[in-house]
Amino acid sequence: MVFSQGFELNKFLIISFIIMGTLFADNPPKHEFRAAWVATAYALDFPRSNWSTSAMLTEISDALDALQEAEFNAVIFQVRPGCDAFYNSAYEPWSHHLTGTSGAAPSPYFDPLQTWIDEAHERNMELHAWFNPYRVSTSSDLNSLHSSHVYHQHPEWLLSVGAMAGIEQEDPFSDPMSDSRDLRESIILDPGKAVVREYVINVFMDVVNNYDVDGVHMDDYFYPYGGMSGEDSPTFTAEPRGFTDISDWRRDNVNLLVAGIYDSIQVVKPWVKSGVSPFGIWKNGVPPGIVGTSSYYELYCDPVAWLEAGTVDYITPQLYWEHGGGQDYGILMPWWAQTISSNNRHLYVGHAPYRLTDWHNWPASELPRQVRLNRATEGSQGSVYFRLRNGVINNPKGFLDSLRNDLYRYPAIAPTMSWKDDIPPNPPINVSFGVNDQSNQLTWSLPQAAEDGDLPRRMVIYRSETYPVDAMDPSNIYAIISGDSTHYECEVGGDDFYAISALDRLHNESTIVQIEPSSIDFSNTPDSPSLFLNYPNPFNPSTTIRYDLMENSEVSISIFDMSGRSVRNFNPSHARSGEITWDGINDAGQSVSAGIYLCRLQTRGAQSSIKLVLLK
Repeated sequence: MVFSQGFELNKFLIISFIIMGTLFADNPPKHEFRAAWVATAYALDFPRSNWSTSAMLTEISDALDALQEAEFNAVIFQVRPGCDAFYNSAYEPWSHHLTGTSGAAPSPYFDPLQTWIDEAHERNMELHAWFNPYRVSTSSDLNSLHSSHVYHQHPEWLLSVGAMAGIEQEDPFSDPMSDSRDLRESIILDPGKAVVREYVINVFMDVVNNYDVDGVHMDDYFYPYGGMSGEDSPTFTAEPRGFTDISDWRRDNVNLLVAGIYDSIQVVKPWVKSGVSPFGIWKNGVPPGIVGTSSYYELYCDPVAWLEAGTVDYITPQLYWEHGGGQDYGILMPWWAQTISSNNRHLYVGHAPYRLTDWHNWPASELPRQVRLNRATEGSQGSVYFRLRNGVINNPKGFLDSLRNDLYRYPAIAPTMSWKDDIPPNPPINVSFGVNDQSNQLTWSLPQAAEDGDLPRRMVIYRSETYPVDAMDPSNIYAIISGDSTHYECEVGGDDFYAISALDRLHNESTIVQIEPSSIDFSNTPDSPSLFLNYPNPFNPSTTIRYDLMENSEVSISIFDMSGRSVRNFNPSHARSGEITWDGINDAGQSVSAGIYLCRLQTRGAQSSIKLVLLK
């Protein structure tokens, strides 16, 4: 497809996309990418706990619990802020942001990337590893970097590019807790050197080969925001590759890196997604009315070329502007949606909720307005928020509340990528539904692998008051659980209907298996007992739960997490009514993490359930 600054046809299509999507704007979609960036540069999001292993482990758990509660399904974790590592790297030293000392592993030892992966997958969230490709370091003292750091090992690879003029006002890392950092890193790896590109690709593949990541992700720091002044002219002279224009050569340097990473992944793990978050303006004046610094001219990045070459799976343009003005979100986002979808790739919009409370002081309505416009625009398939703390879980101007209670009120499955895999897994088999005084479970057996060898990665359980269950309605998604599960404790009522399906790791969905509760014998089931709302709710550290039975009877009260795992079991004495107190401790005597829990009372085959919200 040819793109021009004229944009007449594109403008017509953008308006059409918006009109076609308007009817669906307020309905959360079933498939949507919902992620937050976790910045480790300058320890902005992680770690925030003075390098204590136990505190960092708690940070990870608490952060992912908060995202899970708000129905996020992905996290983008920065593993390489500046030629250093938040993982056990074969090429680069441990980051000084992790331990305070370059090259020093955490003590007691743990692998942060592996922990983020494990904890994310336990919550059925994707984990994308985020790399800065060329920045050499964020350290204020380069001489303090470990001897294995590329700064010491390969000075011939480095370019001194001067100050990043003008970046401070637009700095996306803006954070009142990080005012002391140097915003003008001036040394980068030379993108024009073939040996540098090979090195960076090897760094990426070290992670892909050794960790179960769902994706890799590059940010916008390729060439510096302050531009170039011929610092790379010697490299251009030595390695021109047939180019006569240095600007075109620089863009090709970046194109080669993006393609090299994509192609290398395809060889070893083709299911791993590759994404880039470029600056939000492609070219100054495209589309008409848009003005400002551009990815194409100042940063020498050409996302349109990547799309046309098929060397990315998704693009997350950093659209860190509000509606109106020379960087109008309402114009830029539909242009990106049309451009990306025309090339059969995904758009996950990069949002800036931190601007709700920094000097920009956006109105509280701006971010929800952006999300709704995304959903009303064909080709937009999700959002990524910069960043974890000051953009999401710190709840700037109630934004997290608006996600949790409105925009993300139902779970969502990440969008499928047909160009990577369009073969669904086989559905679960031998599905049954048991309701009696001993069992209240949906059970199944795992299917054989699909024709592409994929086994279920996740199971989706649906629930509705109508039969058959409408699996296209996201409000009917009851739970998304691990693909190796073979049972789930359900909240059962005589009027409820259930269905179940399997997802592979690229979210292709199997045939929906419908379960009809009318086939279950409820003849011995008494009228439902009453389980009253707990008080307080939300609670910390404890809450009281009252119940009322139809008669004196044996009763059990159980607490489950949202994955269906048993947390705490109570067996009150026989009585028609009573109460219990839960202090957030599991059956093993351990304090559980903050989040949503299900409390179920069961007696003689009947049951009642309520939800509990534990705060920390």
